Amino acid sequence: MSAPAAVARRATRRWRRSLGWWLVAAVVLACVGYLLISVTGATAEYYETVPELRAHPTTGEVRVLGTVQDGVVRSADGRQVRFQMAGGGQTVPVVYRGTLPDIFKPGVQVVVDGHVAGDGVFHATQLEAKCPAHFSASSPGPRGTPGA
Repeated sequence: MSAPAAVARRATRRWRRSLGWWLVAAVVLACVGYLLISVTGATAEYYETVPELRAHPTTGEVRVLGTVQDGVVRSADGRQVRFQMAGGGQTVPVVYRGTLPDIFKPGVQVVVDGHVAGDGVFHATQLEAKCPAHFSASSPGPRGTPGA
């Protein structure tokens, strides 16, 4: 076997070996990219604001963010609540039947899932209260220190 043929054979082997590593790297990157996209997509939550809901009414399921206004009316059994939700200078009446979060009260931001009925009332099937951005000074701070 001649020297140029041996050199060519070694070069071919190196090329195949490097091609194999590039293919493995491409498959690994594709898998990591797929995982990132699937995880991010599953946790991403979009909601409309009250003005967006008013501007583009829909009969389908929608998620809306707003602030609970004064005048909350609870049913006798406490499981149904009627209230006005406001945002951007506009309001929408909401009816919800189910368990209310402990922090539900006027002034708290809520995210409701449901649909707008023909009468313009938003019928919520799920209600979540957003946690306040800060806590009062009387609440315990880190490591049990008061008012930290």
